[in-house]
Amino acid sequence: MKILFINPPFTRFGGMEGQGGKTAPLNLAYLAAYIREYHKPTPEIKILDAEGLRLSMEEVKQHIKDFLPDLVGMTMPTPAYDCVKEISRGIKNISPKIKIVVGGPHPSAFPETLIAEIPEIDFSIRGEGEIPLLELIKALKENGNLDYIPSLSQKKDEKVFFNPERAFIKDLDSIPFPARDLLPNEIYYTSLPKKMGTTKGHLVNIFSSRGCLYNCTYCESYAIWERKVRLRSAQNVVAEIEECVKKYGASEIVFHDDIFPINRERAIEICRQMKEKKLDIHWACMTRVNFVWENVMIAMKEAGCRILNFGFESGSEVILKNINKGATTEQARAAMRICKKIGLRTMGNFMIGNLGETEGTIRETINFAKELNTDTIGVFVTIPYPGTKLYEQAKELGYLNEKTPWKDYASVAVSEPPMRLPNLSPERLRYWQSRALREFYFRPAYILKRLREIRSWQDIKNLFDGFILFLKITLRISK
Repeated sequence: MKILFINPPFTRFGGMEGQGGKTAPLNLAYLAAYIREYHKPTPEIKILDAEGLRLSMEEVKQHIKDFLPDLVGMTMPTPAYDCVKEISRGIKNISPKIKIVVGGPHPSAFPETLIAEIPEIDFSIRGEGEIPLLELIKALKENGNLDYIPSLSQKKDEKVFFNPERAFIKDLDSIPFPARDLLPNEIYYTSLPKKMGTTKGHLVNIFSSRGCLYNCTYCESYAIWERKVRLRSAQNVVAEIEECVKKYGASEIVFHDDIFPINRERAIEICRQMKEKKLDIHWACMTRVNFVWENVMIAMKEAGCRILNFGFESGSEVILKNINKGATTEQARAAMRICKKIGLRTMGNFMIGNLGETEGTIRETINFAKELNTDTIGVFVTIPYPGTKLYEQAKELGYLNEKTPWKDYASVAVSEPPMRLPNLSPERLRYWQSRALREFYFRPAYILKRLREIRSWQDIKNLFDGFILFLKITLRISK
């Protein structure tokens, strides 16, 4: 059996390129590794990262023709909808015998409509994909019964049927490391390592956990993982880091956990083992303002952590309550005091255009961003992603623009936002988004601070690259 996994080229297809990074599709690499480990004989598997390689639709179709797989699996975030639709049509034109299965946020949010809307898709998998996909492959190979494969949606007699949900994998250590040997690892990068001061080797991204304890109204995590957190053991995580360093020459790592230090003891143990093995890396991770403790942050810095990525979201307590953030502005201030005391760089992310937003709350957010004075910020217009509580709220209130194509359900999209607030037009939101960036980055004190940090020609290049990225983003916003 031949299996082709595809990461669709949706940002290029949807005009959203140039936002400062290119990340490996670890979801597909995990699926490939799991199939190789637990399906015997091992199928012939390839991963086509069309997004990372910037392939055109015709190039994607040519790869499919050349490989002629029995099964194509595609990841499907909501903005990739049209792209997946076109690729699916192309696949069936190449050979109607090729089966197509999709998974990811959009199929998990709309299992009841997706297959009906795109008839070329044969199956979709809701939520965690490893075990359902393995069982699907076995059933297809043996002409077995598909009705008992958990979390699978399928078509029979022109109708869509949904199998019951499957429980999550309890022991994440049982999942093999992602099949990075199937990926073009040399192409991946992020804007974060430039701020970490590392330039050697290349980047890898890692998940040390799955899920989040919180239930923020805007977050897609719940649609895939529910409100649960599963942790890999410290030993398992460090073993993957060691493999990335020794086998793939990694010197920079970005952890994509929703909250990396969600368990203090495990975070400290990961750091202890990294130091013990003398892994020469710099790394970044995401956390929340209420998961910043001085002893943990010190351990992380000593193990190579250089930057923390925060989702502050808003400077208004009213908005933070509306989005069910579960954190306060005072907790954010306390977290920043610890980071600055220890010397950890920080990135702050903010949203404007949430339910209840006014120009006054946006002004609070801009002032708050400048007060926190993180090393960098991102400011995004709020997107009501399908599968989130925000999407349902916006739909009930009549705020969703029904004409918005799925490709524009992306934080980096530059067209009209899909949620229309009664008191804030899309034009005003884009104005405030651009203004927030300009007010933050054009402060004399901020510019002087960045100039004082210059130690080499590489620092100058990084600063220049950052300025070019800033211009690209603000120009796109202003169009």
